[in-house]
Order: sequence, then C-alpha cells, then structure tokens
Amino acid sequence: MTPHETLCRFVWSRAKGASSPLEASTLSAHAVIDRSGASNVIALLRVRMGFPTESFVLAAQPLLADFAQFVQLRPASGCSGYDCPGGQLHRGLVAALRALDRRRGQILPRNAHPEVLGALVHRWTYAVFAAALLRDIDAESPGAALEIFGRSVLPHVREWLAEAPALMAELQAVLSGHADASSAIAELAGYAATDACAEVASTEPRVTTQSTVSHNESSGSVQRLGSASGQGGFSERNDVGQLEFLDRVDAAGNDGAHRFLQWVRQAISEGVLPVNVRDALVHGVEDGLLLASPGIFRAFVRCHGGGDRERGDPVKRLQRDVLRAGWHLRGAGGVNLHGYAWKEGSDFCARIHGIVIVAPQRFFDPVPEINPALERSRVSASERV
Repeated sequence: MTPHETLCRFVWSRAKGASSPLEASTLSAHAVIDRSGASNVIALLRVRMGFPTESFVLAAQPLLADFAQFVQLRPASGCSGYDCPGGQLHRGLVAALRALDRRRGQILPRNAHPEVLGALVHRWTYAVFAAALLRDIDAESPGAALEIFGRSVLPHVREWLAEAPALMAELQAVLSGHADASSAIAELAGYAATDACAEVASTEPRVTTQSTVSHNESSGSVQRLGSASGQGGFSERNDVGQLEFLDRVDAAGNDGAHRFLQWVRQAISEGVLPVNVRDALVHGVEDGLLLASPGIFRAFVRCHGGGDRERGDPVKRLQRDVLRAGWHLRGAGGVNLHGYAWKEGSDFCARIHGIVIVAPQRFFDPVPEINPALERSRVSASERV
C-alpha cells in the first residue's frame, strides 16, 4: 500500500460518523487535524522551523489553526497525491516542510551582512513557512491567503515581522498573488508546492501517521503534540508577549563566539575539520549544523590557547559564550545539548552529543550536507547545559 493510500484509508476511517466530513466550516481546527492525522506532521514542522515550543505556539499555531479551520477535510483538487479527505491540509503542511528544507540552504535576505542575517533569520523562516502553507488556497478561494494571514497572525507577531519592512512587503505581495519575479519567498513557496504534488505518491512517507510516529518515537526529536495536549496537535497556551526570544541572537560584543564560528568555517574549508565522517566534530543534521561537544571547543582551545585561566575552564567558558550568542537549537525543558546515534545498517554503533547551530547558512557557504547516518536520540536531563 502506497503512503497516499494509507493516508486516505486512515482519514476515511476517522471521518466516519461525522455527518458531513467535507462540509466547510463545520469542524473545529482540532477536529480537522485529529481526523486527518496531521498532528505529527505539525510536530515535525515545529522542528523544521527551529522555534522553541512557546514561540511556535505563539507565532505559528494560530495560523495553522485558521488554515485547518478554513480547508476542513476537503481534498486538494488538481493534485492526485492529495485527492482524499484532508488533502488540502496535508498538501499545505508538506509544502511548508519542503519550503523550509529548501530554505535551509538559502542565505536570506540575499547579499546581507552576517549581523543582519542573524537578526532576521527567524523572520525569514516564518515568512517562508506562511507563504508555502497558504500558497495554493487562493486557486479555489481568491484572496483567502491574505485574509487568513491577516486575521490569524497575532498583532505582536505582525509587529515583529514589520520590523523588517522589506520582508513584510514581500510576504504580503506573495500572499496577494502579486510577487515580484525576483522574490525569494515566492521562489521557495512555488518550488515546494509544485514538488509536493509531483512527488507525494512515491516519496512522502511523512504524511502517513504510522511512518511519522515511528520516526518520532525512535529519534526523540519530535514531541507528539496530539497526545501531549489532547487537542489535535495544538497546545492550549495562547499567552501573548514580546517576541525577542524568537531571535535569541544576543551576540553583540560576544567576540569569543564570533571567533569560534569563524575558526570552524575556516577549518572546514581547509579540511582541518572533517565533516560527516566517523569521529568528526561537525555533522550536517536536519535541524542545522551539529558541533560535537565538548570536543569542538577543546579543539579550538588547543589551537588558540585558553586565555585567562583565572576566569575558569576555557573550554566551558567558550561553550557558554557560544550558547549566550543564541545561535543554537534549544529544546524543551532548557536542553541545549542534543544527542544523535550513528547508524550502520540496522545497528547503532556510536553516539554524538553537541549543540546544533540553527540556520547555518548564516555562517557557512556552502552549508554541509545532512549526514544520513545520524538519527536523533533522546537527551536526558543530565545533558542539559
């Protein structure tokens, strides 16, 4: 049975008993997500975005809820891979996932200085997510994309986006269908939407509930939001606060962190630091760039010395400097270190722990390829930094 057939059978079974599962505006967002089996896809989407859970709840969840409420369980017309109940919802989610995957290798905004890239990285990620999610609904409901964005995105989030006027203008142009030909957001959203329809039947196992759950449970990288909240994939937190924590880039004056990343970049380009091989200190992973800890910091200290040792262990001091810069993936419960298992065949033969630099295209060009031998593993509380 193909992933598409599995998805359709699952959705039809969940839709039984509903008086009119395809009738618009009859089901809540939670019900639509639950019956379509989309909870785990949404959980994976949060990981792709690299937002802390509280930020995802505040910034992305309302848009996802309104989108689900709008499309209900309607199939996606003109896209054979999603011609079953829940097809429009899954097509939008998969398009967003693909756009975020593609965004990982892009430096946005183009030709910007590293300081600008760091300050805007999460805004651009959010814009790509929103554009890809909403791109195709205008085909059947003209003006719906901009309307959904306008009514569901909280004022604080819009203000946060508006701090980058060019980005906000480009996103609104994409959502209204008037994007410039040079628009990076339109390019990423268009690629993802086309690719989602073209390849779903053979290459998109993530839309099947069984495949996604097994991946999540084995890797520990994705919280099953549906089972955790009991609300079809959504947390009930809806507090509105300031959004500075979305950026977490407090690198001003943090010379140690900047020198460290400059050294990593140069060492990779010169072949001093091997990448994606056994015992390497640097690996490409889905969430960013994994820097094995404390090995990578020890290597830097060996090359450059420890500085003033009266200030404490130079390795730990350097690691703290890099974490304070806020460039890394921060997990639930304050976890800064993330564990990965090296898999050969069906066996796990090594474990690697380290920090993950989110959106590594801010600092590395080209971005190292994702290491297919690594799988995310659970990190215990003792591994928090």
